[in-house]
Amino acid sequence: MATLVRHDAKPDVVFGGVSVTYLARSDATADVLGIYRLALDPRTPGAGLHRHARLTETFAVEAGTLALHLDGTDLELGPGDFALVRPGTPHAFANRSDRPVRLTLSFTPALAREGFFEGLAVLAARGRLSDAEAMEDLMLRYDQEPLAGLDGWSALKG
Repeated sequence: MATLVRHDAKPDVVFGGVSVTYLARSDATADVLGIYRLALDPRTPGAGLHRHARLTETFAVEAGTLALHLDGTDLELGPGDFALVRPGTPHAFANRSDRPVRLTLSFTPALAREGFFEGLAVLAARGRLSDAEAMEDLMLRYDQEPLAGLDGWSALKG
């Protein structure tokens, strides 16, 4: 079965200035791959410093400037820039600019990543993105190890 997602599709999940549109769901790829379009409002945190034990993650910036902290180095990625993050590599990202950022994010294997985005939306709606126990529980279920507390998930730092 083929999947088609139009450029103007409504987001599947929205939380705290982040919109996520599922392009290739894990259930459509036998959990081999998940691909997601993210839009980050201006001055919006994306993800605090973390790493994955199994996941390979990619970032392909389509519009705006994405701040990416990758293995100890601060980078700015613009339209057309791409980053591949191997398992075990510390990374974080945010939109530190005054303009929106749009990017395509992928995970392989997918590990049902949609559940992570949906869990973040639930926690955000309950004002619990700073709740260490709830966030760590969610992260552990989706191969995400926080490395520097949880501030980068709910507030823009730096």
